[in-house]
Amino acid sequence: MAKRIEIDPSKIPCPDFASAAYGFIRKALVADPDTPDVNTDEEAAQKLRSQWETENNALKTQFQTQIQADEQLAEDNRRLAQEDKEQAEQEQRQRELEVAKEREKKRTPLYDFNSGVGITSIPQHLHPYAEKKISQRKFVELWYFTPEASQEAKEHRSTVDTNRLELAADNVEQKGATAFTLLSTHSTRPSNNVVPDAKLAWSQIQLAKTPFIECLRPTGNYPNKYIAMFASFYTNMEMHNELRKPEGARVMALYHAEMRRAWYLAADHGEPFDLSVFSETVLQECRNEMWTQAHRKATEGMFPRNSLKVR
Repeated sequence: MAKRIEIDPSKIPCPDFASAAYGFIRKALVADPDTPDVNTDEEAAQKLRSQWETENNALKTQFQTQIQADEQLAEDNRRLAQEDKEQAEQEQRQRELEVAKEREKKRTPLYDFNSGVGITSIPQHLHPYAEKKISQRKFVELWYFTPEASQEAKEHRSTVDTNRLELAADNVEQKGATAFTLLSTHSTRPSNNVVPDAKLAWSQIQLAKTPFIECLRPTGNYPNKYIAMFASFYTNMEMHNELRKPEGARVMALYHAEMRRAWYLAADHGEPFDLSVFSETVLQECRNEMWTQAHRKATEGMFPRNSLKVR
C-alpha cells in the first residue's frame, strides 16, 4: 500500500536547479557518461527539472486518487449512517405502532350509533354468576334475574378485582383428563343472598322471566327454538286458571320451580323435553305439596313440638 501523502503536490514549488545549491549535481550529470544528452550546465538543470516534474506529476495523480478514495469513504460512511438512522427511525415507528396497537386493544371498542336515538330505561345488570351459568347452559336460580340480584351485580362489578383469576374444573373428563378454565374470581362465586326457585314469590318470577329469556341468546347462544320454548313456558303459566284460585300463585311458583329444575336435569342427561307443554299432573302434585305443607304448619301450630312430652 502506497504511503499516504499529507501535502498536496501541486502546492510544492519546483526547486531552482540552476542555482548554486545544485551546481555540484549539475557538474556530476555533465561528467556522467550515462547521461550523454547532458553536455552543458543548462542541460543538466533542465534534466533535473524534468525528473522533478515527472515525480511530482506521479505524486499529483496519487494524491488525487487518495482524495477520491477519501471522498468515497466519507460518502459510504454518510450513506451507512443515513441508513442506520432510517432503520432506527423505522424501528422506532414500528415500536410506537405496536405500543399503539396494544393500547388500542385495552380500550373499549367504539361502535357506530344512530344519532338522536337514546334509551328509555337503564339495562338490567346480569349477575356474573348467572352469566357464567347461562354461558355454560347450566341451571341457575331465577333469583339471579330479579331486580335485587341486578342491584347486587351492579355493586359487585364496581368493586370486584377482575384481574384475579381462578382455575375452575369443567366437570368433563375425556381420556382421563379433566378440562379446566381460567375465570375471573367474581364469575365463580354464587351470591350469599340467592333464593331457591321454590321460595320465590310469583311476583318475583314475573319480574325475572324477561331478563332470563333475553340473556339466553347473547350469553348462552341458545337457538331460537329453545328461546321460544322458555317464552311459551312462562306464557302458559300466566294464562292458566290456577292463578285465579286461592294460593294459586304459590302453587304456580312451585310448579315453575319443579318444571324448570326437571328440564335442566333432563338436558344434562341429553334428554330434554318440551318445557312449554303444560303438565296438569305436575301441577296437581304441586297442589298436593302445598296442602301437605299447609297441613303440617297447622298441625305444628296446634301441637307444638316442645309441648309433647313422654310420660
